[in-house]
Amino acid sequence: MKTILTTFIFLAGVIFSSGSFAIDPGTASGTFKVDGDAVTLTHAYAHFHDNAEGWLDNKKEMRILVTDREVAEDALAGLNPFFTLSAMVRQGSLRGVLIRFDPAKTKSILVTVLYPPKDQGHALANKTITDSEKSPLENLLISELRVSASVNQSSEGNAELGWPAESYSFRFSAPLFREPAVTATLKDKQVLSSPQVKAILARAAAFIKGDLEKTRQLSTERSLREIENFMAQSKEEALKMMRASGKEIEQSVKKGKLRLIVRGDRAALMVDAKDGNSMYGLIRMDGNWLVD
Repeated sequence: MKTILTTFIFLAGVIFSSGSFAIDPGTASGTFKVDGDAVTLTHAYAHFHDNAEGWLDNKKEMRILVTDREVAEDALAGLNPFFTLSAMVRQGSLRGVLIRFDPAKTKSILVTVLYPPKDQGHALANKTITDSEKSPLENLLISELRVSASVNQSSEGNAELGWPAESYSFRFSAPLFREPAVTATLKDKQVLSSPQVKAILARAAAFIKGDLEKTRQLSTERSLREIENFMAQSKEEALKMMRASGKEIEQSVKKGKLRLIVRGDRAALMVDAKDGNSMYGLIRMDGNWLVD
């Protein structure tokens, strides 16, 4: 079972440089509807994750994002873009459809309709669509530089779970981006002395002490925004959870089986502990490693 140990730890995104040549922008045409509300889709993005970290359920993962507006391509990068995109939906800065699948097994895809739920307490739904004979992605074409296909799907929804009726019909063509190459892989004792783990443990210590200033210094802007949003709801409860979270982090990192994957200025610490696996994302900014 794969779990995130704390509310305050979120997955890192990874920026991919497109290189020195120009790439045609991704385009989409079509709509998706949520409870009758139609959204016109205009932009498309494609990203391939090699899963060197071994965290994803698939051996490799292709991600397609079709939206009603332009977004940063790196929103699709990292070990799980679901958290990044969900936050954008709740902030009102994105509506669209996210599709994920193993490029070697295209008959099964995971779809997330990116539309704000009526009840903010409900999470966005991930739905698996499988066809025994063909891919749900019609006319799917994957090349070294581009991905294109068309999609036609509908769902009656589930009122009990807070999932609305949905339908989407669109086609897209998008340039294909990839994760940066792995620059280092460390294990166990090597990991404990790494600057990345030192940053994680330092922030865990700040959590335990309730030291918000130190927490800010050791967090990325995105991570800090999540923490501050949580603090705004109930500071006393948030501090209590931070202390408990800090202790969990310390224990899991110091006692678990560790593997650190570094991709330039991004890194992911994988922890295999008795109570499950966990992952911590980091970003290096101005020479300092920050927890994301």
